Amino acid sequence: MKDLFLNGTILISFIALVNQFIRDLDFSPASNIKLRLLGGVITGILGCILMIFSVEVMPGVIVDFRNIAIILASIFGGSVTSILAGLIIGAFRLLWFGVSESSMMAFLVVLIMGIGCPLITYKVRSKKIKCLYLTMFNVLISSIAFIVLVQDHMILLQLLLSYNIGCLIITFILCLFINNLATSNRLFKKYKNESSIDFLTGLYNVRQFDKTYNDITSRIIENDERLSLLFIDIDYFKKINDTFGHTEGDVILKEFGKLLLESCRDFDIISRIGGEEFSVLLLDCHPQQARKIAERIRSSVEKHAFSISNGKAVSITVSIGIATYPDTTINFNDLIKESDKALYEAKQAGRNKVVFADVLNE
Repeated sequence: MKDLFLNGTILISFIALVNQFIRDLDFSPASNIKLRLLGGVITGILGCILMIFSVEVMPGVIVDFRNIAIILASIFGGSVTSILAGLIIGAFRLLWFGVSESSMMAFLVVLIMGIGCPLITYKVRSKKIKCLYLTMFNVLISSIAFIVLVQDHMILLQLLLSYNIGCLIITFILCLFINNLATSNRLFKKYKNESSIDFLTGLYNVRQFDKTYNDITSRIIENDERLSLLFIDIDYFKKINDTFGHTEGDVILKEFGKLLLESCRDFDIISRIGGEEFSVLLLDCHPQQARKIAERIRSSVEKHAFSISNGKAVSITVSIGIATYPDTTINFNDLIKESDKALYEAKQAGRNKVVFADVLNE
């Protein structure tokens, strides 16, 4: 029981530690080959550690739970990860204990596990069901190996009971832990995404705009590039909310976000910085090109019929202010102010306008 507890602790600690480094990655059988190979190496190392901390069933008779590492490799990484983990564990078994009949049998077992596990669960989606099938497969293959190797019936019986019960206990606890860990990772990604993405439009939010702006400005200076900034405001949007309701207003905002993405370049950074206020960071973009992009946005919005849920089409317009570093200002702190000022002038000039802040502030 002491060794069993130690093995369970090693498994949970190892998985929790590795999770801290890979939880931002989408690790699955569909991941790129490098990531799956890395998973094979990691689970292979886990299997080797479990061999070192083996369970003593009786004096002179030991077992370990290396096959659980292969089960994990199969569930999360698929065939490539599983086979690589099996090869690493098998090679370590031969090196650690030397070449013998039991070592060769152990190598054969991990190889069968490495190849067989992903085949058994090929069409199974649920991780819980995969874990159940693979645990039964592990019990079957390991039991056959014990029967072939051990001739003493009493020792064999104790060995089968100890290993299989221990394997079931550890796998059950591990499945619960992994399920909770997966839920935690999913919530982590969700909250991390929500901290930078506007929930309605899918564009960056104001927090991410500030962070990106600060990151970009240092790079712009180093590379001696231009940076153009568009501030965009939907004209008379309050009237739309008052007339059709905020729900319909949200529908228009969402569609407007898609229109912005279509009108800008793939690498431009688009954010929603307020209710109906948006910004576009145009990387390495001179004033003439920035004005052209802004005019394309204005024209596209003016011509577009925004559909709302009652089947009606709503027309809107936008006002846009532009400023460019270093043409408008040589101070990045003033670039936002100049764009905002240009936007104000566009609205004062009658809206549905593009105004460029062409005064250089020393």
